[in-house]
Amino acid sequence: MWKKKAIKRLKEHNYKLTPQRLKLVEILDRIGGEHPSLKEVLDEIREEFPTVSFSTLYSNVLTLKELGLLELFSLDGETRVELNTEPHINLISEGEVVDLNDPEIIERIREKIGRDVKLVNVLVK
Repeated sequence: MWKKKAIKRLKEHNYKLTPQRLKLVEILDRIGGEHPSLKEVLDEIREEFPTVSFSTLYSNVLTLKELGLLELFSLDGETRVELNTEPHINLISEGEVVDLNDPEIIERIREKIGRDVKLVNVLVK
C-alpha cells in the first residue's frame, strides 16, 4: 500500500520514476516498518545498483519526506526511516523500534508542550 501511494505521489509531482528511485520505494515498502537506518537501505539498494552514492540516496529520501511519505529520526548516531507519518510514539529498546499509536497520549503531550506532535521517541529499558 505504501509503495502505491509513494509512486502515485511521485508521479503527481512530476518526479521521474528512475530504476534507482523505484528500488528505493520497493525497499522502503518491504523493510520500512522496521525503521531501517539509511546505511541499511543503501546496502540493500547497492545489491542491485552498486554505484548508488549515499548522497543520491539521501536526496531521494528527502524528496519522499517533502512529499509527506516518511519522516526521519536519529537513533544511536544513525538516521532512521519512519514510514508512519501519523503522530505516534516510537518505543525504543536495544535498537528495536516499535510504533505505539495512542492518540490520547499524543494529545496530552501536545497540551503539555503547546505544539503539534509528529513523533515521540521513548527509550525503554
